[in-house]
Amino acid sequence: MARPSNQDYKDAVLSQLAEGSGGGDQDHFEHFEHFAGGGAPREHVEAGVGEAFHPDRLPADQAEGHFRDAAAKMKPNERASMMQDMMGQLEQRGLAPSWLQKMLGLGSTAPDQASPEDIAKVTEYSRQHQPEVFRKVVADKPFFVRWLDKPLVAGLVGIIAGKLINKAFNHSQNEG
Repeated sequence: MARPSNQDYKDAVLSQLAEGSGGGDQDHFEHFEHFAGGGAPREHVEAGVGEAFHPDRLPADQAEGHFRDAAAKMKPNERASMMQDMMGQLEQRGLAPSWLQKMLGLGSTAPDQASPEDIAKVTEYSRQHQPEVFRKVVADKPFFVRWLDKPLVAGLVGIIAGKLINKAFNHSQNEG
């Protein structure tokens, strides 16, 4: 009997998630939280974030609104943590906070004063221009993902799950 291909496994998981049988909003978030907390290799989580939120999949005119809505639902300490990590990573790459503030029109670069609009602008800038920063920070911040729209979270979980299935399938192929 022929074995299904890696793509067949991935397609089945993604189809199941797309049909809604992958669980409710809370289930999708809990899957991501599990993956981000060590249930999946770090490179799979970051790659999943990069793929799920790639500009080809999520246009810029939609992304910033999603990010703003998510940031508005976060607790103030979560917004501060998100801004601190984004700005810290960008600064490590040579981007001065004052330059970012001016260029992006931020109200503040101080983490404890970051508004949802500031978070959205910095997050979208990172996604577009510093994707490695975006992938790293979002993978580290499950609370940000918690507040994103269900289709975005379901897509993210599906991509990471597909990577895990491919890894397991490839591993079983190498042993057999």
